[in-house]
Amino acid sequence: MKAKTLLLFLIIFCFSGCEKIELGETFECHMGINYRVTNDLSFTIKSLNDSRCPDNAVCVWAGTVYLYFNINYDKNSIDTTLYLNPTGENPYIFGNYGFSVLDVSPKTAGTTTSKDIKIKMLITNN
Repeated sequence: MKAKTLLLFLIIFCFSGCEKIELGETFECHMGINYRVTNDLSFTIKSLNDSRCPDNAVCVWAGTVYLYFNINYDKNSIDTTLYLNPTGENPYIFGNYGFSVLDVSPKTAGTTTSKDIKIKMLITNN
């Protein structure tokens, strides 16, 4: 009985604190949450900086969203920036994986870590 309780605890511990996503499927994520893609690949969005043109404004430049990521793969960790704009590097290729930022809503001004921001992404295995 003690072994079953310990096993149940370990299973719950391993899967708590991170959300599992599926490769090749569009998903919505938020900042500050650890997302598990595979057993050895996970990521967290630390913050973002949004310089897009506000709604109902006339702008010369559409603006960009910079998303500051921490990616963990096979016991290695990298901090990187992903972009949401027509000319930025999207998808970002990391190892055999392509990270694409599809949408960020709502529009914000400046840098934020708000968990209310919805980030639509796609991760593929290349």
